[in-house]
Amino acid sequence: MTMRRLSIATVSLSAMAVIPWGGAGAQITTVPSLTATVGGSYSTNPFLGDDQPGAGSTQVDIRPSLLLIDGVNQATISGNYNRSDYFSRYGSNDGYGIGVNAGTQLNPRASLGLSASYDSSILGNNGGFNIPNVSTITTPTAGITTGTTVTTPVATAPILTTPVVVGPDLTGVNGDVGLIGLRQRRNQLSAQLNGSYALSSRSSANLGIFGSRATYPGGNVVPGSNSLVSNNKSYGANFGYSRTLSEVSSGGFQISASKVDYSRGLSSQIYTPRLTYSRTLSEIWSFNAAVGAGIVKDSLNGTSTSLSVEGSVCRQGERGSGCLSVSRVPGATGLGGVTVQNQVSLSYSQRLSEVLNIGVNGSYNHTNNGIVSTGTSLLNAGSQDLFSSDVSLSRALGRRLSAVGSVGYRYVNGVYASGSDLSARLGLSVSIGGR
Repeated sequence: MTMRRLSIATVSLSAMAVIPWGGAGAQITTVPSLTATVGGSYSTNPFLGDDQPGAGSTQVDIRPSLLLIDGVNQATISGNYNRSDYFSRYGSNDGYGIGVNAGTQLNPRASLGLSASYDSSILGNNGGFNIPNVSTITTPTAGITTGTTVTTPVATAPILTTPVVVGPDLTGVNGDVGLIGLRQRRNQLSAQLNGSYALSSRSSANLGIFGSRATYPGGNVVPGSNSLVSNNKSYGANFGYSRTLSEVSSGGFQISASKVDYSRGLSSQIYTPRLTYSRTLSEIWSFNAAVGAGIVKDSLNGTSTSLSVEGSVCRQGERGSGCLSVSRVPGATGLGGVTVQNQVSLSYSQRLSEVLNIGVNGSYNHTNNGIVSTGTSLLNAGSQDLFSSDVSLSRALGRRLSAVGSVGYRYVNGVYASGSDLSARLGLSVSIGGR
């Protein structure tokens, strides 16, 4: 598979083309929506790379989306843009992205799903609002982690070997803790296509292909010709089988294989055979898990095997929704190699009253990169740790207007940064459209 730099428009149109929209007599319903938030923020260490005093900033956060439904097919196109203008020291920075998530039921036995996303942001930047919204928590195909989306492993669907990210990514790193402190922008494009087929009334099989590309503009070469970050592309496939064990549970297996190529000439192969299990605990509680091995064949470090685990306990109630998730999976890093990423995440939103919502998010990430190549020499990247938490409130001031505020705390111990960050945000949010 050849990975090329694709435009956002190309990815979006390709995603929509896969789904057979508008069959005979089909009527497509479109539901557009837009949420715009403006306000201010103060952070003691907004990029987790300085020991100097913090800085205040203005914040702009825009999130448009479009839902398409025709009875059999459904697709969501969502975007995000956030900008921070600091009053001192840092100047301005922004982040933006777009995601497409589409699915269709081809016939009573077969279904097809596709997701694609593009994200451009500064790694480790503490920007953007986290707006709690109980009604928008869903379980999409893994790969789209925008807004208050919750990504959980499901036994009847492919589980990709990527870190489980619950709720909004509060750090902008998705496991690449070692790059915090460089103020490095990362452009990441990813896509995956999944198909599922019911073999019988109790069993099903699924097949998926996926690919991604990460580039670091302006960051490959620094004075002295030492490359601190490495562009990389990955691609692969997975196959899974699931069988209903009872009225409330199902189990099976999943095998994933992928290859990662780096701009420095290195390459890695990742294999993850795992058993999967899913159980409905009650009307509002569910449990999902995948346990197996992560086998990495690396051109620099040889072959290694580690435990690979993904699991979550989720609650979906009338007034509160969220998940507690854990993961231990191998994944590519911009430092130029494959690392085992360990993560524990919590995301929960609760409606306290008709006008007041609260959101709680937290995560702990530990990685061990070991020996990586800097282009001209080898670097012992060692271990990195990142703790991040956020508590937010949203109070309705009218039908479309809300006041939002949050406080957050982060701590990092990485290759290029070590320190903490305490932040606070306050703003006004306007929502237009939607159901």
